[in-house]
Amino acid sequence: MQTFSDMRRSRFNYQPLVLLLLFFFALIYEAIGTIYPHLTPLLGVGFYYWTQHFKEHKNYFILFLFFLYTLFFELDRQTILFSFILLMMVYYFFLHKIVTDALNCQVCKVVIKVTYAYLGYYIMNIFLAFLLNMPYPKFDTDFFIYILTDLFIVVLFL
Repeated sequence: MQTFSDMRRSRFNYQPLVLLLLFFFALIYEAIGTIYPHLTPLLGVGFYYWTQHFKEHKNYFILFLFFLYTLFFELDRQTILFSFILLMMVYYFFLHKIVTDALNCQVCKVVIKVTYAYLGYYIMNIFLAFLLNMPYPKFDTDFFIYILTDLFIVVLFL
């Protein structure tokens, strides 16, 4: 039996399409999160994923989508633009080696990374607001809810 070219199995890679679809759902989730402020913005989850997969070349598209998500988050919540990306660079160049070498406990690393994502983001915004002579961001109890929710998500699912 002869196999024709139109009868072959499609070898199209659906992973980038699925990632784009998840990215758009994340943008919709963030927009809903501004209406309902108790929904976590998932910055801790994304930060943990970023720290785990930064050196893998196959994940650059996912990391690029996460950077776009953080920019949308900062625009939507009216915080200082690129502050989360700056926080990620500070972590990678100064703290990544210390945290990975000093701790053997995986749950301890998760707690440190997720807590650093939110508290470091708040401290970075205070520092940049001081430098740029802008009003300081306020610290709510929602940050603790975000930290606990993201810790729960990362420990259970990642």
